[in-house]
This record gives sequence, structure tokens and C-alpha cells, in this order.
Amino acid sequence: MRLKQIKIINFGQLSNLTFDLPSEKLNLFFGENEAGKSTTVAFIKQVMFGFYLRSSSSPFFEDYKPLAHVSPMGGSLFFEDENGSTFELERLWAKGDKTRRGILTVKKDGQIIPENLFFDQIQNIDGNFYADSFIFNQDMLGQVASLSQADLLERIYYLGAADSSKLLQMRDDFEKDAGRLFKKTGKKPEVNQLLKQIDDQSEQLADSEKQFQDYEEIEHDFNEKNQELVQEQQALQKLQEKAQELSNMQKQLENYKQLQDLRTQVKDVEFNSTNYQKAQNLIAQGKNLQENITNLKTQLEQISDNQNFDYDQARKLVQKRSELLQWQSEYQSCMQKAQQFEIEKQELINLNPDLENCLDLSETEFKQMKNDYNNLPKDDSTVISDENNSATNIWLIVGAVLTIIGIIWMISSLVEGLIGLILGIGLSAYGIMQKKKISQEQKKKQHVQQKISEQYRNFEQKYKFDPRDLDLKNLASQLSRYKLQESSEKANTEQMANLNSKVVQLATLIKNALKKPISANFDEMLNAIDDLDDQIDQVRHSNDKKAGLENNLTTQEQKLKELNLQLKAIFAHDHVEKIDQYDKRYQESLAQTQLRTKIETLENSLKDQLPRLEKVATNQENFVQEQNELANTISQENAKINSLQSEVAQLQVKMNNLADSTVVFEAKQNLANTETQFENASKEYLASLLAGKWISRALDIASNERFPKMLASAREYFELLTGGRYIDLQLDKKITVVRADGKKREVKYLSRGTAEQLYFALKLAFAEQIKDKINLPILIDDSFVNFDDHRIGYIEKLLNKISEHNQVLIFTAQKNLVEKMKIEPLTFEKGSN
Repeated sequence: MRLKQIKIINFGQLSNLTFDLPSEKLNLFFGENEAGKSTTVAFIKQVMFGFYLRSSSSPFFEDYKPLAHVSPMGGSLFFEDENGSTFELERLWAKGDKTRRGILTVKKDGQIIPENLFFDQIQNIDGNFYADSFIFNQDMLGQVASLSQADLLERIYYLGAADSSKLLQMRDDFEKDAGRLFKKTGKKPEVNQLLKQIDDQSEQLADSEKQFQDYEEIEHDFNEKNQELVQEQQALQKLQEKAQELSNMQKQLENYKQLQDLRTQVKDVEFNSTNYQKAQNLIAQGKNLQENITNLKTQLEQISDNQNFDYDQARKLVQKRSELLQWQSEYQSCMQKAQQFEIEKQELINLNPDLENCLDLSETEFKQMKNDYNNLPKDDSTVISDENNSATNIWLIVGAVLTIIGIIWMISSLVEGLIGLILGIGLSAYGIMQKKKISQEQKKKQHVQQKISEQYRNFEQKYKFDPRDLDLKNLASQLSRYKLQESSEKANTEQMANLNSKVVQLATLIKNALKKPISANFDEMLNAIDDLDDQIDQVRHSNDKKAGLENNLTTQEQKLKELNLQLKAIFAHDHVEKIDQYDKRYQESLAQTQLRTKIETLENSLKDQLPRLEKVATNQENFVQEQNELANTISQENAKINSLQSEVAQLQVKMNNLADSTVVFEAKQNLANTETQFENASKEYLASLLAGKWISRALDIASNERFPKMLASAREYFELLTGGRYIDLQLDKKITVVRADGKKREVKYLSRGTAEQLYFALKLAFAEQIKDKINLPILIDDSFVNFDDHRIGYIEKLLNKISEHNQVLIFTAQKNLVEKMKIEPLTFEKGSN
């Protein structure tokens, strides 16, 4: 499987990062420390085999949950097999995924397929196998460095077996368990302790059985004495029962005397309990009726007298509510109309300001103004135009010019000059004559215009507006509209006055009904009608309540009369005059009932003993003598029992000091339990011991089968790693290395560093050996950080050699290695996201 592309979505500090691998043999990733190299190695391994999110653990990798709060975690790997098919492994994890390993999706050439179709091609290995066989990093070297020399040699010898590290760990665990269970000279192991317990418990059982024989002899004497004690205690119990019987007889004798005394107090009482109970009930009912009557009278007194309230008039006024609401609506409408009239009148004045000057004119005055306006002359004021003046001036100017020209020409040509002079004088004379004529006409017109202006001024002074700007027809129309508005406004005002008059009349009626001042205000009057309506309801409710109370009072008084008649009938039947006499008879009857109850109780308690009590009562001296004799007998019996109890207690103490059958049984049971524990622990010890030896044998067989095949590649890798100091590896019964000078050395005599290099070479050879079954990329992450510049050349040769058989991905921060490899690196930027 050739890795073609690494696509990281979110993983650790890396986000949205894609690497396209250019080579199917050797690819180099370069970046500073903490740039993401180890994170990428962990990403490749965890996308294939599952994330490690705290609940899981890995020998190399920790939790790489994204540092930022982003989702999802994971990404994709793209592989190409030898047939050219592309496999995409996408593993994603988001919060809520309880598997914590992420969800894996496998695609082949873009189509989703079952996972096993990919993992079958790599023999279904797990993440630990891949990390142990294909990943070379500082963590792996650190684990190797932590091994003892003996453990390192053992790992070297067994490296030919798949999962040898895991099997070695299992073997060590089994051997550790076996050593924990048993040691030949040990005391603390479980099997050793159980053997010691079996010996101790066997001795304890023998001692318990000897004590048990003595216990049985004392137990026989104990049982005899205990039986005798029981017999004496039974005899004592009978005597005590007889003594108790005599004591009870003594107590019952007092009760017998009390019984005799009570019998003398019995007498007959004439008392009818049924009639007495009826009388009690009637009296109680009478008291309740009397209380009800008193209560009803009190309620009637509390009800106010509504005689001054005119109920019918109030109802009529309440019915006026709708009419008042209608008046209120009409009044509000009138108010709105009044406002509208004012607005429209003001609009007419605004449209024609001259209208305001006509408002005070009567119809006759307006007609006179109209006649005066029509009699005004037209304003035909004309002034001599500047054009006529200009024409006159032109004649004068032309005449003057010709006169001057004529004078000038006369110097050179008398005739022409004279003609020009005559023309100039003639034109000037004509201009002067025209100017005088125009001046006279202008004076006439000015005189006429002054008269007309005076008439216009008189009109304006009389009627307060300029007749020149007056549109009399429009003014008359506007004035007509204004007068019409005033007429409508007057009608509206009269309607409002009429409404106010009605409201005032209604307010007076409401005020008289409520007997409180009411203003002629619609809202206040409506509230007053509501109050009046409430009073009507109160009066109606009060009248209804009063009628009900009066009916109830009549009924209660009638019932009380009937009860008194029934009570008098009962008193007459039993010959009593009042209830006090009845109560006295009741108390006497109750006392006789209690007396008979006591007599009956005493007779029942003394029923079987009455004959004996009658005899004892007649002869008490013999009874006392019998009690004394019985007390002496009981005292003697107690002394005998105390002596027997002392002997039994002494025997019990002796028995307690010896082992009984229970102790013997417990000793046997403890021994049997210990023997069972010993058997189980022995089986566990033998199983762990045999399992460890079986794993060692299996490792021997597996390693011996594969190790020779690995030697050829391991020789080259070892020679390159040691810089040519060691040139060969030989396998007989043990592994032997050959130095450049031809000397051989066993592995156990190698230095620590050389042994680690041999282990590294054998691991690379193992990966090459299994490539026909499992061909996955080898990941090398800064494993050469401790190599100096001299050894970098050997490393270059080593990497080129490895990449001939496997795809190799190198992750390094060493620039000299990048320069030496002469490969364009895939780079990281520190802190990239």
C-alpha cells in the first residue's frame, strides 16, 4: 500500500492541511520543533486504527483532540494498492460520539466499502503491531533505552516473531504471577502461606478434639443437674401459682364486699328517656328558632327606610340615558359644525381680504358701493411717451447739426453752406414747435387724470379698498357665501341653546332625585344616572330582602308556637312542669344505670369465685393461716433452687473453657477451606508457570523460523548504522556480530549503543521481511536526532536502502539531513493551524 495523500481537517494543533506525497519510495517532512511532525505521525496511525481520547491509551501517542474549539476531529488518508485502486480512509470524531475512537469510512475508487476489504489486505493488524513494527521515533528509542541489558538482548533474539514485544510482556507477566504465588524459600507468597496455614490448622484440630472428650464428660453431669433444677423450678412455679391465687382471692374479697354494698343502693326511678330526649330536642330547636327570630328582626331594623325615594320617577330618569346620549352626540356635532363654520369663514377672508371690509355693510350699503364702483370713470391716464419726446429731440439735434454744418460749408461753399444753414434752422424750428404742442396736450391729460384719481381716492377712503384691484363680481359671490355661513352658524347656535335648555331641565330632575347638586355636564349627568340606576338596584334589592325577611320571620314565629305546644304536651304526660324537674329525674336514672353497670361488672368478674368468696368472708382466719404456710414452703423451695443453679453455673464455666463440637467443626471447616484455597492457588501458580514457558518456547520457534531470513537485510542495515565498524551478522545457537577487523563478538558483550543499533537494524529487516503480507509506510520521526554530521551520510544510504522495499516517510527538524538527502521536503510552519 502506497500512501498518496494526507488530508488533515482538525487534529491537535493542525487544521485544514493537506500533503500530496510525490514519491512512492522516500518522502521527507521538514519542520521546526513543535511544528506538527509528531502530530502528523500520530494522525496517520490513529486515522487507520482509531483515536486515543483519554479513555484509550497508546504506548506512543497521547490525546490529540484539537486545541481550538472546532469540530470535527480527524481527516483522511489516501492509499494506492499494486493494482492501481485508490483507498480513502476517513475517520472523524465529534462531541457526542461515545465510541471515542471516531467513525471510520472506507472508500475504494470513490465508493464506500466495508472496512474489512481494506484491513484484509494488511492482515487485520492492530495499532500496536503497526506502531511496534513500522514507526521509529524518540518514544520507541526511549522505550528501548529504558530496557535492561538482558531485556534488550532478549528482544533482539525474539524480534523475528510477530508481536514479540507483546508476547514478551505477556510471558513476563505470567512469570511474575507465578513468582507472586510461590517461592521455594519464600514466606509471603500465597501458596507458601497456605501451606503454613494447613500445618497450623491441623495441630489446632487435634487439640480441639482432645478438649472435646473432656467437654462431653462434664456435659453429662451438667445435664443431670440441669434436669433436677428444672423439676424444682416447676414445683416452685406451682406453689407460686397457688400463692398468686390466694393473693387474688384476697383482692377479690374487697370487691365482694363492695358488691354487697352496691346491691343495697339499688332503687326504681320513674323516667321516660324517649320523652326526655324529645323534650331536649324541642328545647334546642326552640332556642335556635328564637335566635333566628331575633336575628331576622335585627336585619329588618338595619334595612334603611326608602319611603323618601321616588322609585318610579328614578326609573323614568334612568330611561332618559339613551336620550341624553343622543343629546350629547348632537351637541358634539354642533360644536364641530361651529368650528367648521369659523374655519370656512376665515378661509373666505383669506382668499379675498377685501371681504373683511364688506362684512359690516348692509345690503343697501353694498348696493350703493356697487353703484359707486360702476359710476367710476376709467383710469385712462396717459403720459407723453419717451418715444415722442425722443422724436422731437431728434428734430432739434438734426437741425442743430445741419446748422453747424451749413456754417462750416459757408466757408468753402457759400451756396451749399447757406442751404445747410436754412435746413438746419428749419428743422430746429419744427422741433421746437412739436415740443410745445406735446407739452400742451400733456397738461390737459394731467388735469383730467387728477380728477379721476381724486374720485378713486374718495372711493377708497369710503369703502377701505382700492377700486383698481377690485373684482366686484367675485367679492359679491364671496360675501354671499359668507352670509350663508353666518346664517347656518346662527341656526347651529340656536340648536345648541335648545340642547342646553333640555340638559338643564334634565339635570334639575336628576338633582332632585339624587338630592345632591348636579351640573349640566353630559359626563357628570351620565355618571349621575349610573348612580341613580345603582340606587334603584339597591332599593329593589332592599325591598326584596325586606319582604323575604318578613316572610321568614312569620314562618319562624309559627314554628316556635308549634314547638312550645309539643313541649307542654310532653311535660303533661310525664307529670313535670319544667325541664329542670326532667333533668333531675335524668340524673337519678343515670346514677342507677351506672350503679347497675358496676354491679354487673363485679358479678361477671367474681362469677366463678362467688361461692368461695362467700365462705372466705365468713371464715377469714383459716384463709390467713393457709397463706402463711404456703409462703414458708415457697421460701424453702427457693433455697434449694439457688443451690442447684450454683452447681449448674460452675459446670457451665468448665464447659466454656473446653472446646465443644462447634469449635471442632469450625476447625475442620477452616482446614478444608484452606486446603481448597491451596489447591486453587497451586493450579493458578502452575498455569502461570506453564504459560510463561509455553510463550518462551513459541517465541523460540517463531524467531528461529524467520530470523535467518532477516539476517541478509539486517547485515546491511547494521553495517550502515555502525558506520562500517561491524560488517556481518552470524546465527548459530546465538547471534554473533563480526567487526571490520574480522573479530567476532557475542551480542551480550556489545556496548549499550551498539546493541540499540542492532535492535534498530533488525526491526527494519523485520518490516522488509513481512512486506509481501503487510506493506505499509515506515514512519521515521526524528529518530536520528542524536546522530552527528559524520553519521548523516550513513543514514542517507540506510534510508535509500530501506525505500527500495518499503515506502518511507521521514519527519525531521535537521537541516543537514534535508540537504544531504537532496529531496524537496514537505514543510511545516510552526504553530500552523
